[in-house]
Amino acid sequence: MKSKLIFEIISILFLSLLSCESNNPDGKWEDNIKLSTKEVSFSAQSDAVIITTEGTSWWINGIGMNDDWSYDISGIDTMQDNFLIEEPEFTIERKNAKEIHISMTENQSAIERTLTIGLQAGNYFDGIKIIQSGN
Repeated sequence: MKSKLIFEIISILFLSLLSCESNNPDGKWEDNIKLSTKEVSFSAQSDAVIITTEGTSWWINGIGMNDDWSYDISGIDTMQDNFLIEEPEFTIERKNAKEIHISMTENQSAIERTLTIGLQAGNYFDGIKIIQSGN
């Protein structure tokens, strides 16, 4: 009886050690968006950039300009392969599921502007930062 109990305890300990994998912790997601670049610098003049992705199952979860995250994109389905977001300072367009076209108007202020686009795919979060110089 005693040897059976010891065997069961050793078996449970052995199985619990095997079930622990430090290489794949719960909740950690791999980069499934794969942006071609995450940060771009613009001069004060109007400028544009095309950023590509390898993944197609992503969406925009937020847009911020100089930490103002009040842009309402609730009426736009950013999971679609093609969409357009137009604001007075910038335009964001998704084309063919894998291209993000971003343009910014001239920065007439002396203060640098930072446009941040938050992206999400499942539980993986990423983003694009456009830094535009002041005039």
